[in-house]
Amino acid sequence: MLDKNNKTWDLVPHLPHKKPIGCRWIYKVKYNVEDTVNHYKAQRVGKGFAQTHVIDYEETFALLARMTTIQRILTLAAGKG
Repeated sequence: MLDKNNKTWDLVPHLPHKKPIGCRWIYKVKYNVEDTVNHYKAQRVGKGFAQTHVIDYEETFALLARMTTIQRILTLAAGKG
């Protein structure tokens, strides 16, 4: 598994009293102005509609971070020393 090899996620044991939330892949094709394929985009999202407020979650996590966001955070951190 590529993600596990890159250490981008941790596998944790399933708690017996909690029901796991499913997920699905969303695929999109991004086009140029000339109507040619620019790139393909894939995103894994959780099925949030299956969650119950306060029972299944208390925190929100972003599955993906944009590279520009990471660059800006690092720039701000470097500027503050």
